[in-house]
Amino acid sequence: MSNITIDDIIQKWTKKLLNIVQNVYAYIGFIILFGIIGNIVIVNLALNIFMIFFTIFSGIFTYILFKKSNALINEWHEEFTEPTQKLLQTIQMVSIQNLDLLPEEQLNSFTSESHLKLLEVARGILEHQRFIDQVVDNMFEMMFLLNQDGIIMKANKSACETTRFVQAELIGQHIRKLFPHAESLVDYYLELEIQFTTQGFVRDVEVFVQTSEGELLPFSINGVKIESTTGSLLGYTMIAKNQAETVRLFNQLNKSNYELGRANDELGKRYDQIKKEIEEKEGQRRTLEMELATSQLVQKTFLPQTAPVHPNVECAGTAIPAAFCGGDWWNTVSLKDKFFVFIADVTGHGTASAMVTAAVSGYFVAVQSKLFAGENLDVDDILVGFDTVLSSMGNSNDVRYNMTCFSCVFDFEKRVIRFSNAGHNFPMLVRADKKVISLVASGHRLGNTNGERFEKKEIPLEKDDFVFFYTDGLIENKNDQDDEYGKRRLRKFIDKNNSENCAAFIEHLLQDALEFYGSGKPLEDDITIVVTRINQL
Repeated sequence: MSNITIDDIIQKWTKKLLNIVQNVYAYIGFIILFGIIGNIVIVNLALNIFMIFFTIFSGIFTYILFKKSNALINEWHEEFTEPTQKLLQTIQMVSIQNLDLLPEEQLNSFTSESHLKLLEVARGILEHQRFIDQVVDNMFEMMFLLNQDGIIMKANKSACETTRFVQAELIGQHIRKLFPHAESLVDYYLELEIQFTTQGFVRDVEVFVQTSEGELLPFSINGVKIESTTGSLLGYTMIAKNQAETVRLFNQLNKSNYELGRANDELGKRYDQIKKEIEEKEGQRRTLEMELATSQLVQKTFLPQTAPVHPNVECAGTAIPAAFCGGDWWNTVSLKDKFFVFIADVTGHGTASAMVTAAVSGYFVAVQSKLFAGENLDVDDILVGFDTVLSSMGNSNDVRYNMTCFSCVFDFEKRVIRFSNAGHNFPMLVRADKKVISLVASGHRLGNTNGERFEKKEIPLEKDDFVFFYTDGLIENKNDQDDEYGKRRLRKFIDKNNSENCAAFIEHLLQDALEFYGSGKPLEDDITIVVTRINQL
């Protein structure tokens, strides 16, 4: 195959055309020069004879020049026009994506290296275009390419299968063809056009698409407008995600809720039947009623039902009993310049522990009243009162009740935290700089103090202080491998998550702890968690 390029052909024919032009210039110059000399030195008769011969010579020269020009034109056609036509044919085949249909002998007849380079580039572009078309056609979502007037230029396979239109019925049609025309429905295309115009894109617009059979399908439309490098609008791309599956799942959820309701009714009937059977056994009935009544009393009466409120403090807490009723207890008192937090754990759990908790909670109501009335009760005084209550409940060796308790107050007037402890787990204080301080104070368990006073301590109170209170059930409950949750795991969790709001912190901590204990595994001890954060001083 020849290595002559289009540039070589152009240079060659430029040189030949320049030669022709130079000959014409020389011929014209010769006429002018000869005319001047003839007028000066030759008599009129001789000039006439000369002009006759000169005319004959000019005609012969013109005929020769004409024949030579025709020969050059023929050679131009053979050497340049024909390859150019092949080049145009290649471009046309590229534009209609039928480049592979060129016969091999036609490819081999190319006489220009430029043609082959164009062929190689065109094939690369075509393969890239085919790759993009394959990706678009294999998308699960419907995809449309629109021009600037909203006319569909391209629709992928999913669009045809979903709308049940063939491509020929979609290409060249306005996108409104796919939107319903019912007066009760909005003009979806107008909504899309407004968003494209104002924002340049469309995101999660809910519409209905109408199939060829008139069926309305819910879709979520996303798209962007396409602009040239100069900023002129070329068209839009739109991707439509079918929401029918979402609707189906929603209906299935409603059906499941209905079935769940029926199951609950059946469960209620079965519960009534079991209760009736239990009531036939007098001893079991009384035990069950006592446990249930105590549990309800502890959970609904003795513990806070809503999150405590104070302008300077964010607070949240929860208690999870290990049996029908628990022996853990917590509460707060919110004053103008103070915020008290109490957390306690009765030894053991069950009905007896709940009864002790009930007694302590009853005394706490009296403490609240005194504090609201302005009486100056401090954290150690309150523990002394709790101790008196427990000591009065059992005076023999056979009956003796013990309870741990931590008493704490955030004093915003003095900007300190004061606290006393009756054998309870030390709460952890996390400063804004992530420093962790254990609130350590000594003191015997309530009901076992023998009249000893409780140590009272105080430390400075700072903004963003995060204080974590808990009962030992959190760290001492075990998993199937007999491993406790432990203080180390708790400390890591606090270090990582103490920036969360109080309610979210408790939720995530319980989730982590219950996953550690094991799904469905009964708790060995009650769990109580209280969290506070100082918002302002």
